[in-house]
Amino acid sequence: MTAGMLLGGCTAGSDGALVTVTSNKTVLPTSTAVGSSDMAAGSTTQSAPSTTPSTSSRATSTPATTPTTAPAGAQPDGFVPTRLKAGQKPPQFIVLSFDGVGWHEKCQYWKSIQDRVPFHFTGFLSGTYMLSTETRKKYDGPGDRPHHGPGQASISFSEPADLPVEIADLNDALKRGDEIGNHFNGHFCQDNPPGADQWNFGDWNNELGQFFALIKNVDVNNGITDRLNLPAAEIKGERTPCLEGTQDGLYPALQAHGMTYDTSFPRNGLYWPTQTTKYMTGGYKIWQLGMSQFPIEGPVLDYPSHHKQITMDFNYYYSQRHSSSVGISADQSAKDSAQVLATYNTMFDAVHSGNRAPMILGNHFEAWNNNAYTKALGSFVLAKCGQPDVKCLPFRDLIAWMNAQDPAVLAQLQAQSPEFGNPCN
Repeated sequence: MTAGMLLGGCTAGSDGALVTVTSNKTVLPTSTAVGSSDMAAGSTTQSAPSTTPSTSSRATSTPATTPTTAPAGAQPDGFVPTRLKAGQKPPQFIVLSFDGVGWHEKCQYWKSIQDRVPFHFTGFLSGTYMLSTETRKKYDGPGDRPHHGPGQASISFSEPADLPVEIADLNDALKRGDEIGNHFNGHFCQDNPPGADQWNFGDWNNELGQFFALIKNVDVNNGITDRLNLPAAEIKGERTPCLEGTQDGLYPALQAHGMTYDTSFPRNGLYWPTQTTKYMTGGYKIWQLGMSQFPIEGPVLDYPSHHKQITMDFNYYYSQRHSSSVGISADQSAKDSAQVLATYNTMFDAVHSGNRAPMILGNHFEAWNNNAYTKALGSFVLAKCGQPDVKCLPFRDLIAWMNAQDPAVLAQLQAQSPEFGNPCN
């Protein structure tokens, strides 16, 4: 099926499977390769338009700060996971993450939101962000030459002067209690083969090995004194390039590097995450924390209404504008932003009054569609984070909370049906 043969979000293909558009290709959810593009900003000095969200519905709250003396069991951001009491509902978790955390102005923007309401996030870092245009050849991508020789990548390398800014931004985020995860290195996808959809265990293992070396040796590699204050043992999760790959190759590589969760493979509806031992040895478990496929509120370019889409900014961008901002007016972008915000609110209402599954929202440091998606997420965070039973936090904290629960209670949560927010599922 080509991208020109698109089906509505509530329509099944000839085999009964939902067709999901991710970037510029059409992928069936039963496939082991799930696609989505996430071209990240490579320069830390790129200027960003104003992205101040509306504050009309902002929750009244005190921003979260990391306590000077953390209570027992506290996460780096101060979150303390507690076991549910009999009959108690779980908090409404909103898990926020960003791929491509290499844009200084966006770091400052989200920091300003954190100053207003309590939320923390996971930033998935590409290892090549720890190199510059002058040192890029210290990275050698997977695959036989000449495909991905030394210094080649699908994303930009920083200029030398930008690298200390990137490191300082990351260290500041870590100090505030945010989590840094792995987004591999060169961001090779189907459009630049051999991409992640073709990688085997050896390729994933090589990428992870290079990633951990690049963050450890950023000072030596670049001839600078700046270091990233991030022990390898604190990096427990990842998201694959373009959400591509197969679990049989990826998951054993995660085990080899002591990682415990994956966020790459979307599921239908809003659900409680589970662990798997498939493809691992010795009973090793990986938390599966992929985003959801959830109906967009209202029509988009190729669909009359309720098209199911992966809950990621680029996927909304593709559905609304075929991932192009050319000729899009500010008014059009504002309508797109409002549609995404309405979708977030529908998602929230569905789980908050339903199965209380975590909302897992994937995003980027980006300015697509005149900042439509940054504005939508910023407005949503300001409105929801800080409400009494809402916790806006990184993947690390959600996993700590699930691990703290009575296994029987967690199993009951996981056994609930997913939420869709409307009868079209």
